[in-house]
Amino acid sequence: MAKLDLWKCRIQQGNAASFRNLDSGLAHGNLDPELKILIITHLSSLKAEFTKYFPDIDDMRESWKFIRNPFQCEFANVAEEIQEEFLELKFNSTAKDEFNYLDLETFWIKYHSVYPLISHQALRVLTMFGSTYLCETAFSTLTTIKTKYRNRLDVEDDLHCALSNIKPRIQDLVSKKQCQVSH
Repeated sequence: MAKLDLWKCRIQQGNAASFRNLDSGLAHGNLDPELKILIITHLSSLKAEFTKYFPDIDDMRESWKFIRNPFQCEFANVAEEIQEEFLELKFNSTAKDEFNYLDLETFWIKYHSVYPLISHQALRVLTMFGSTYLCETAFSTLTTIKTKYRNRLDVEDDLHCALSNIKPRIQDLVSKKQCQVSH
């Protein structure tokens, strides 16, 4: 959000340095007034979209600091229902050592069974963007599958195949089928 404000301010001043391709594409380094208005409008609408999707992001920012590093956060900044568990984690020297060499997601997954309340909250925040990406991917795939020529109502099986990361073993499947022989 802060970067959007910075970019908008720079564009208003005629500075396109934040947008490398645009900056290199400008003929004399001057932004066309119509283009400037278009960019400012786009940045404003982008900020409005972020605010719509994450309305309480500013309120939550302080209470989410423990996710990035629970060992440098104060218990007063953590939600009341997880404060006791947070303090147990904060003073766990083994967890502190592991935090230094594990990535964030792996750390919270590893300690989910030991500190379920706090790790559940941390993982919920960390997966927020990944889950929206998967949802957007599913919608894009659905629009590709469901065209005016292919408008079946039941697309569940097709979506499973299209969204799956598992590669089909066609040769294995074919070898298990018996060919139809003539009578």
